Amino acid sequence: MNVVNLNENKELKSSNNTEKEKSKEIEVYNGILKGLKVHIEDEKSKKLYEKGYYGNFENNILILEPLEALLLLERKRLNIYDENDKNYNFRELSEYFVKNIPNFWTKYLVYKDIRSRGYIIRQGFGESIEFRVYDRGVIAGESAAKYLLHPITEGTPLKLVDLAKITKIAKSSRKKLVLTVVDRQGEVTYYQCKEVLL
Repeated sequence: MNVVNLNENKELKSSNNTEKEKSKEIEVYNGILKGLKVHIEDEKSKKLYEKGYYGNFENNILILEPLEALLLLERKRLNIYDENDKNYNFRELSEYFVKNIPNFWTKYLVYKDIRSRGYIIRQGFGESIEFRVYDRGVIAGESAAKYLLHPITEGTPLKLVDLAKITKIAKSSRKKLVLTVVDRQGEVTYYQCKEVLL
C-alpha cells in the first residue's frame, strides 16, 4: 500500500479560486428541519442545486443532507426552522447533528474544506466511503466522481483489513482513494492511497 500526502501535491490543493458567489446579492433560503434533513420548498431552490449541487429533489422539494444544511447556515445562505417555528443558529444545529450522527464534526470539517477548495462533494456509498468528490467545473450526475474520501480523526486506528477493503472499492470503481485526517486543531490533511502489488 502506498500513501501519498496530497497536501504537498497538486491534487486537492487549495487555490486562489475558492468557491465564490457569482453575484453580490446572496439568495437566502428558508428550510424546515425534519428529522436529520432540511427541506426547502421554495421554487428558487433550483438555483441552489444548479449552482452548487446541494441536495436532491423529491417531489419538487430540495432535501439537504445535514452537512449541506449546516454549511449553508454557516455561510448565511439558509435559515433553518423546525416544524414548531424554532429558528436554529449554527451552534444549536451543529450540537443537534453531533448528538445524532456519529463522527459528524470530523465529516463536517472535511466537507467544508473540500467545498472551500471549489470542488463538488456528494455523499458516498456504504459505510466505508463517506464522500465522492468531483473535479472542478464538472456537472455532478453527468460526470463521474474522481475521488472517494474516507475521513478519520487523528489518533483513531484504522485496521489494515478496513483499509484494504476501501482500497478495493476505489480500485473497482476506478477512482482515487483519499484518506482525510482531521487533527485536534481541525486541520485536514489528505493522503492518497494506492494498492501496491509485490
